[in-house]
Amino acid sequence: MKHFKWAVGWMGKHKILLLISIIVNIAGVGLMTVEPYIFADLVDNVLMPQQFERLFPMLGLSLLVGLVFSACRYFTSVLAETAAETATLRLKGALFRKLMALPTSYYRENKAGDIINKCSGDVEVISRSMSFVIPRVVEFALMLVVALYVFLRISWQYTLVLLLVTPFTAIAANKMGKQLHPAFKNARKQLSNLNAVVAENIAGNRVVKAFVREDFEMTKFQEENHAYKDRNIEATGIWLKYGPIIDSLASLMTVVNLTFGSIMVVLGRITLGELTLFLTFAWTLNEPLLMLGMLVNDIQRFHASMEKVQELYFWEIEIQDPEEDKTPENVKGALKLDHVTLSYGSTKVLDDICMDVKPGQVIGIMGATGSGKTSLVNVIGRFVDVTEGSVTLDGVDVRDWNLQALRSNIGLTMQDVFLFSDTVESNIAYGVPETSVENIYASATIADAHSFVSKMPEGYDTIVGERGTGLSGGQKQRISLARALAKHAPLLILDDTTSAVDMETEQYIQEQLAAMPDKSTTIIIAQRVSSVKQADYIYILEKGRVIEEGTHSDLMKLKGYYYHTCVMQHGLEDMEGGEQ
Repeated sequence: MKHFKWAVGWMGKHKILLLISIIVNIAGVGLMTVEPYIFADLVDNVLMPQQFERLFPMLGLSLLVGLVFSACRYFTSVLAETAAETATLRLKGALFRKLMALPTSYYRENKAGDIINKCSGDVEVISRSMSFVIPRVVEFALMLVVALYVFLRISWQYTLVLLLVTPFTAIAANKMGKQLHPAFKNARKQLSNLNAVVAENIAGNRVVKAFVREDFEMTKFQEENHAYKDRNIEATGIWLKYGPIIDSLASLMTVVNLTFGSIMVVLGRITLGELTLFLTFAWTLNEPLLMLGMLVNDIQRFHASMEKVQELYFWEIEIQDPEEDKTPENVKGALKLDHVTLSYGSTKVLDDICMDVKPGQVIGIMGATGSGKTSLVNVIGRFVDVTEGSVTLDGVDVRDWNLQALRSNIGLTMQDVFLFSDTVESNIAYGVPETSVENIYASATIADAHSFVSKMPEGYDTIVGERGTGLSGGQKQRISLARALAKHAPLLILDDTTSAVDMETEQYIQEQLAAMPDKSTTIIIAQRVSSVKQADYIYILEKGRVIEEGTHSDLMKLKGYYYHTCVMQHGLEDMEGGEQ
């Protein structure tokens, strides 16, 4: 019941529609009780005494009652469906807002297919339960109460005989429910795995084609698809195991009803009309029993889906706005890392990092893959919180900043470039949607994107394919850089931004960045010496620690990691030239 209560809560003010649908449903059940009395009266007072003048008026009344009952059923369905769709709309919105607030670690730990399924398929299962299952349960409960009341008024002995079958039906339904719940959980989990394979292949279709792995991916899909089929067959097998038993018990009740009722008529205990009343009302007991299997099936699907949806909705968000907001005004971009350590479990990815960056400075960060460069970006933008030490921006700990304000003051390009399926202009203006066209063009020019974008058939109105499909790696990087520059943020973080562009383009971009009138504090993370050579200060990371630091000349004199990297990338002559 707590699951249903939680689901109904999402209807908001539309809960009144569900309440009205239940009231209309009750009215329909009330009308349904009238029809058996009409038939009983028809047998005892029309057919038996052969007073046929009342036949057609009573048949007309029966038809009218049936039509009104059908109308009640219709309006019950419409009202319940409207309330359920409102809840679905609100719940999907809330889940998407939750996804926007969840840390990046959540996306690393959960498959994309599973997340998508929670926000779509599982919510639809919940919606069906609210629009169909709740009204049916209320209706069947009322039907049982009314039927028992009528039966007991006529003959308690007859009623007890009819109810002999009911406990066996309840036992079968209970066993079926207990077995269905884990079966449906397994089926939903396998559906998530299947969706994950599809999502992965959509995102990585170029890699699949490039390595001619279509057959392999098809085999992997078929394995997951067959596994999903097997999980569904297992769940269906449980229903098939108990469904016929429940149906047979419902049919047995009809046979018992007719047999015992006939004996009661012969003995003169009840009239033929009362037998008709019993037989007609027996339908109100039979229909719930016949549908019991389906309702148990739906309810177990509902519980399995609800557990997955609530798991997402109640997932604890570690990175939250502070209780006391200390966000500074007129941010200048002074950045300081004071003995910063970041650990994931027992693994340290950053170890005692210290940096003091003045406003407007350009800082270079180099290191081998896995040295902690991207983790440094994550603690600055507070995508994760430091384990020890502190990160401050303009003298205020980033944990005391409003999250949106903090990230609004950072222009960020990411190592894994992501572009949205939208126009080039919209992608560049993503962080500042109200910006001017002039700013978009200027940012694209600095990033050396204007030259190729303007040659596209539709220029800045060209639609970029999903994740930048149709663009080269260098083109995507330049649009990503333009997107960061368009924000004019006081802190600019460039994470391996020019790795896919040629040296000439990289030099042009560096010259353009250096010539900008309002210089941001810039953090350049790179593998190329040429990307950081002109920086005011350079840090070299290894296994999360700073192993070298200083200017280009300082690091060349150390003849350590930086020196040897420079030799490998540029040769001895260029190295000596850079040293001068």
